[in-house]
Amino acid sequence: MLLLSAQKNIKIRQLDGKTIDSQILQQRLSRLVDSAKIAGLQIAIINHNKLIYSSSFGYKDIENKKKLNDSTVMYAASLTKPVSAYIFMRLVDKGIFSLDQPVYKYLKKPIEEYAKWKDLADDPQSFNLITPRMLLSHSSGLPVLRQLYGNKVSLIAKPGEKFYYSNEGINLLGFLIEEYTGKKLEDIAREEVFGPLQMRHTSMIWENKFENNFSNAYFKDGKKYGSERRESSRAAGSMSTTANDYANFIISLMKKKGLSDKAYSELLKPQIMVKSKRGFGPLKDTITNENNEINLAWGLGVGLFDSPFGKAFFHTGHGEANQNYAVAFPEIGTAVVILSSSENFEKNNAQILKLCIGDTYSPLKWLGHLDRDSE
Repeated sequence: MLLLSAQKNIKIRQLDGKTIDSQILQQRLSRLVDSAKIAGLQIAIINHNKLIYSSSFGYKDIENKKKLNDSTVMYAASLTKPVSAYIFMRLVDKGIFSLDQPVYKYLKKPIEEYAKWKDLADDPQSFNLITPRMLLSHSSGLPVLRQLYGNKVSLIAKPGEKFYYSNEGINLLGFLIEEYTGKKLEDIAREEVFGPLQMRHTSMIWENKFENNFSNAYFKDGKKYGSERRESSRAAGSMSTTANDYANFIISLMKKKGLSDKAYSELLKPQIMVKSKRGFGPLKDTITNENNEINLAWGLGVGLFDSPFGKAFFHTGHGEANQNYAVAFPEIGTAVVILSSSENFEKNNAQILKLCIGDTYSPLKWLGHLDRDSE
């Protein structure tokens, strides 16, 4: 992929049809990364469903002044979720799962016999209503993280009624896949996604080969967090990847490859409208109409919104210090993948998106990227 960055004068097409010279973009991004104190950044830009530009900025190891490059493995955080959804839909296409068969029917034992999920037995009637469709669209009523609810994984809403972004829900889906198929999620991911899409620097768990070229992550103040090394698969966020690898996945989604037409229409259609003021935090319970105009919604594993260039899909990734974002406009074949090793990325995401593809449409306010109170 170094060829892409090394080429001179690539014209990158932005959403409005105007172009930016790749060298100018490179200079502007370099300046922004420096001034915003973003430790490390990988960017992959897709035009006409092809990877047209990829570049890396900053350091994978600030202390030892080791530069990030396009093959440096980064922590994907919640960019794992769309991949998990894609895996599940591949298994639906194979007739292994159904979107609307209740979760409990796929489990070998009653839910109370699984230590991690036993709290769901407190309300068996509600739990028995939960389907994979609800888990993938964040409408199951499960909380974002059990740690925020006294380490209990009880339902905070009735299944199917409300959007609540939930790591627990996607992790339950991953558990369901493993329990029913008898295979580890990392093995299924390799077979169904990473192998076919040639994502050679991607895995659901940490691999020894990543030791040669991985990035540390850094907090706002520049203090080192280190690197995430997940030893067990979590469908909600254990993946490590690179921007170029993830671009292969986004291209596959935009070109509707690897799934049936029916599976794609389910994946990319609104399953539940999003009415909350923010996706996360205290404002997640505050209802608003401010996103009605863009029809903010969730499909299966991806967020959706309307733009002047057709329906777009997006996802964020937010670890302890890694922050990521990907957005795609399939009708015109334009997308960008941004992986960062810095807590300073999100508040600069609006500027980066505008520079890369002229995106001023992503729902960054809803994501909290425009909030200044946390600085």
